[in-house]
Amino acid sequence: MSVRPSATDQGNIHWSREETMVLIGLYRQHPCLWNVKVDMYRDRDKRAAALRQITEDMNRSGTTVTTSDVKRKIESLRNQHRRELRKMQKSKKVWSWN
Repeated sequence: MSVRPSATDQGNIHWSREETMVLIGLYRQHPCLWNVKVDMYRDRDKRAAALRQITEDMNRSGTTVTTSDVKRKIESLRNQHRRELRKMQKSKKVWSWN
């Protein structure tokens, strides 16, 4: 992995596919960040600790990122996922035979 994902002019960083996959794997290990059915989901301290842990793990793997970078990337991935789901739902409505 690279030392630091390349920066863009807006202060955002470019994540490689490999770095994004590592992030997703780490994110999955912390249900308090994504599973609304677990009690820890509502605990801000636990969520902040999970984000710090992900940041530390990313930095140990050779990618230098901040907690803000990780948070921004997770938000971006979640938004992208929601957009794709909406597209699929629209597509089903168009092709519905009912």
